[in-house]
Amino acid sequence: MRTPTAVRRPAVVAALALALTACGSSDSGSGSTTYGTQDRAITVDAGEDFTLEVPASSAMGENWYLADPKPDPAVLDDGGKREDTDAGDDGMEYFDFTGVKAGKATVKLLHCPNGFCHGADDVDAATASPAPSGAPAASPVPTATGAPDDRVEYFVYEITVR
Repeated sequence: MRTPTAVRRPAVVAALALALTACGSSDSGSGSTTYGTQDRAITVDAGEDFTLEVPASSAMGENWYLADPKPDPAVLDDGGKREDTDAGDDGMEYFDFTGVKAGKATVKLLHCPNGFCHGADDVDAATASPAPSGAPAASPVPTATGAPDDRVEYFVYEITVR
């Protein structure tokens, strides 16, 4: 028996509206709201826990690191990094934060695929070359604009705490 279109349409519209308005999910294993690599502008309340969830296959040498400059501790509390190693090649890494007080902070994550780097300091020190003035040049590591791929890139998140 076919369900009349009038009955199906509200359910489809409701599901689509929910999908479009949800900026993050609420289950990363920490009980906080989770945001992926596509969520680069995030707004949270003071006291709210949230997680940045990034895909990582440590077996393939893919890792993520919190890079300098670190987020302003007056605005965000860095709760540390966790890994989901049970997922095999489709693992995830999680960076946990708590909004401390109203303000803005930047979280800069370094994506290191294929074992190209072993930490944020490793990349900055290895790739920075002196500028003609003798001062270190800006890092040649690009800022990502899309999904993680096979390049070393920074993923920059702008966090607003209200």
